[in-house]
This record gives sequence, structure tokens and C-alpha cells, in this order.
Amino acid sequence: MSGNQETLRALMAASKAKDHETFVDLWHDEMEYYWSMHAKPITSKEKLRKFIRNYEAAFDQQEWNVTHMVEQGDLILCEGVEMIYNRGEDRLIRNPFMQAIEFRDGKVARMRDYYDGSVIAPPARKPEGAAA
Repeated sequence: MSGNQETLRALMAASKAKDHETFVDLWHDEMEYYWSMHAKPITSKEKLRKFIRNYEAAFDQQEWNVTHMVEQGDLILCEGVEMIYNRGEDRLIRNPFMQAIEFRDGKVARMRDYYDGSVIAPPARKPEGAAA
């Protein structure tokens, strides 16, 4: 296993253990995290800590499993499935994902998450009195 794969596995273990400081420490000081294609990237460890706090208020990522991984130099492309508990909707979500992760100096420098946002978004509610 390469050093970058070890870093990725450590990141996943810290996430599962809710060890936020270890998770943040595995990121390079010059970082970019694109958690959504529709949002500005997170570009500092302090902003990453704030994102984690806000995310965990709404969701509990219970699993983060990689099913396929390809590595070329300091880039890892991985595909997998995460299980996320949506606290507001009281439901468990199976969320397939794809990630592009770039490493620098043994740490995560850039991560881009790709997933179907409609899987995570709460189901649309019909207005009261609307036909089913």
C-alpha cells in the first residue's frame, strides 16, 4: 500500500471515529475541499473544522467504504458508498460517490466529491391538500 493510500485510510478511520482533529491534521495547510460541485471550496483547516461541525449537526456519516481505487502519482480516484444518517429526516441514506484526491507532502491537498445531490436532499413534500 502506498503512503497516499495509507493517508486516505487514516482519513477514513478518523472520520468513522469522529476524531476531528486527526481528520483535519491529515490535510495539507494549502488545501482545497470541494464537498459539492455547487459550493465554493473549503480552503483552510479552520473552515474545515466549521464545515465538520455544521455537517454533523445535520448528518452522521456512519460508513465510508471504497470499492474501487486507482492511483497515479499523487492522485487517487476512488469510488464507493457511504451510509449517512440524516438527523432532520430520521433516515439512513445510501450515497454512492466518486472522489478525486490529490496529495502533497503525505497529506490531502485537494479533494473533490462527486455524488447525486438528490440522494442526500430530503424528499419533496407535497403541500397539504394536494392530490397524491
